[in-house]
Amino acid sequence: MIQFTRMKFAELKRTLAEGKYSPIYLFTGDDEFLKTRATEMLCAGIPYPEFNVVAAERPSSVELADLLGVFPVMSDRRAVKVNVLDEAAALSAYLQSPDPSCTLIIRSLGGTSGRGGKKRDDGLALLTEKAEVVDCSPMEEKYIFSWIAAEARKYGVTVEAEAARLLCVYCRNYMSAVSVEFAKLASYRWGGTVTAEDVKKLVSPSEDYAVWQLSNAVASGNASQAYRILRSLDEGATAPEVLFSLLYKHFRKLFYSLITTDAELLSKEFDIKEKAMYAVKREASRFGANRLKKILLTLSELDDELKSGALERDAAPQVLISAVINAD
Repeated sequence: MIQFTRMKFAELKRTLAEGKYSPIYLFTGDDEFLKTRATEMLCAGIPYPEFNVVAAERPSSVELADLLGVFPVMSDRRAVKVNVLDEAAALSAYLQSPDPSCTLIIRSLGGTSGRGGKKRDDGLALLTEKAEVVDCSPMEEKYIFSWIAAEARKYGVTVEAEAARLLCVYCRNYMSAVSVEFAKLASYRWGGTVTAEDVKKLVSPSEDYAVWQLSNAVASGNASQAYRILRSLDEGATAPEVLFSLLYKHFRKLFYSLITTDAELLSKEFDIKEKAMYAVKREASRFGANRLKKILLTLSELDDELKSGALERDAAPQVLISAVINAD
């Protein structure tokens, strides 16, 4: 069996171009576009896909073991695609010696029964150890810019550099959002030039996108990027009270994701869904519990100053961002 290391989506493209395949792939992260694209790349070129590419929504490990035991039809390769895998108790023998002619693709792990918060079984731990883990988290800008350039050629458009950067900011580097919004922009400017003004006009930066992007900039200590994101928000979101609420709720969510393992609490109090838990914890780990606690205390102090009039409303947005960045 070829030995792989954990890789980013961009690295997966390179290894597949070199003809290197693993028998088992497990996707992590929460960019659904990348997961779909990775699945397409892994299944590309398999002859007679109607026979040799099988999809299962949420199979038991017994059902999955049966699917993995089928031989390819008039082909040297086949693939089994699993949307969610909750347990792998019946896969121990297979995982010790996977079939090299079959590619098992697991889009995400469930791992709880939904009744009493049952922990993941040892089979899933073994699967994670044996699988090629592909990180489908939001990509770096340079890779998104390459994708935008390729897509632009299909529409016969050119894209201003600032427009591409702003689109990444608005979409928080999520290709799931970038792909949809770019198609809208390119259709609007078919044969012409996509400008930063087009992005501002046609793409609404959701509060969620913007706050997460602000969080990334804060974690990196990138003040200029943070202020650029702040300027991209609409007038309603930059009202001091609204901005404070957005930031406080976001960093409180990150803080509690680190200090509690109570999935029910995180879901009810902070609206952290199971599929988003990985991204939340990953972002929180960039700060650490101590820094997140300091950020929350700083925001609370500034909120008191705003309410008392000690902090002027016009200056409040910039002061809030600066204080969060420097809360170390």
